[in-house]
Amino acid sequence: MPTHSSNDSVFGGFNIFLQSKNATQDETHNNAHCDFFLDKIIQPERGDIGMLVSCIDAEIPFSFYNVSQSLGNTTLTVNNEYFELDDRNYNAFNVEDAFNAKFAASNSCVGISMTFGDTTNKFTFTTSNVDEHGVLVPFTINSTTMVKELGITDAPTPAVTSYTSAACANLSGTSSIYIESTNMLLNNVNSFGKTFNVLSKVLVDTSPSSFIFYQPNQPQYFMLNNTLNYVNIQLKNDDGQFINFNNVEWSLTLSIEFYRKRDDIINTKFLMDYPVYNKTEEPPPTKNKKPPKDDQ
Repeated sequence: MPTHSSNDSVFGGFNIFLQSKNATQDETHNNAHCDFFLDKIIQPERGDIGMLVSCIDAEIPFSFYNVSQSLGNTTLTVNNEYFELDDRNYNAFNVEDAFNAKFAASNSCVGISMTFGDTTNKFTFTTSNVDEHGVLVPFTINSTTMVKELGITDAPTPAVTSYTSAACANLSGTSSIYIESTNMLLNNVNSFGKTFNVLSKVLVDTSPSSFIFYQPNQPQYFMLNNTLNYVNIQLKNDDGQFINFNNVEWSLTLSIEFYRKRDDIINTKFLMDYPVYNKTEEPPPTKNKKPPKDDQ
């Protein structure tokens, strides 16, 4: 019997309960890229039956960081000296303290300090280092991989004695987790209009070191245009990068339902059954053209 309102066939649907610890995990991306190999192929019982798929729940750990090497957003170069933050979750004041400690211990950035303005949401760099004439020695921000996090969109900067980031700092990390499957032929598209095999977009609506619980009130089902002998699941951030869960496991549930395929009555009855004439043959008669007379 049908198990969901979208199922109008005589075949009951079923759930697939997936846990990342039971998957074959990619060596590079660990449990953000999982393959689940099934004992039997998932396919409709008849040719006139199609399949639907939906992600009906997920439990995802907020064990990932907003600054990490895997995201590629840990470095800042000032006066040609390279500074790198450790992987962890930072707020603006944590970033301020970490870089100021590194500046104080450096050779070329002594006297440079970094402050965060909580009313402007921007970082400001200043220097107290002076030359033998008592003139402030300018500095240059050469580059950074923390463009979004620090708001520094105009590096390299000219030599200055004070610099305020061009954009607001953004240390919020990813706002959503995208549950993607590369072996499910879905028809979703991204903002570029390209095929986007995403089953669900899960909002990150909790604090670090807790779990994100996803359970939509009305699960959305998508037509599944192929059979499945394994299930591929990939978890990515807003920028399409694999999420580093730091070896903490996740789980989710897929729902499979069935539907009856309908014939396109207009095409099958009135167009596809219409006689096809060879271009060299006499075309069929029309309202304004009578058929040719038989030779007497």
